[in-house]
Amino acid sequence: MSTLGTALITGASSGIGATYADRLARRGYDLVLIARDKARMEALAARLRGETGVAIEVLPADLTVAADLARVETRLREDASIGLLVNNAGAAAPGGFTDPDLDALERLIRLNVTAVTRLAGAVVPRFLRGGAADRSSTSRPYSRSRPK
Repeated sequence: MSTLGTALITGASSGIGATYADRLARRGYDLVLIARDKARMEALAARLRGETGVAIEVLPADLTVAADLARVETRLREDASIGLLVNNAGAAAPGGFTDPDLDALERLIRLNVTAVTRLAGAVVPRFLRGGAADRSSTSRPYSRSRPK
């Protein structure tokens, strides 16, 4: 286990989430990677393990699915090694309200609003009990302390 603790990163299979994983691993954080695409996360984890030597767990989850979201919430609530949440999963929906796909909009709200709120709500009380919580609006990370 890293002396910095573990960072849990949602949306970790590509883009900003994968970049956070890379940078945090290089700083010495162990990682829990959360996303739907297990194969991409496994490839990222194998590369980062080889380059940095940190411990990395891949946890496939679709945060629009209640059971998957609950599993990640429980992990955040109960795993004291997790000291940083990068609440990065998110998406956009094409179109607008002229010809809306209401089911797609509902999934978007579950991911961009409900999941973000529930994951932060699951971990911030634990972070506050252990010290001050930090947050950055860029990708919504929450932590006990800011990485250097």
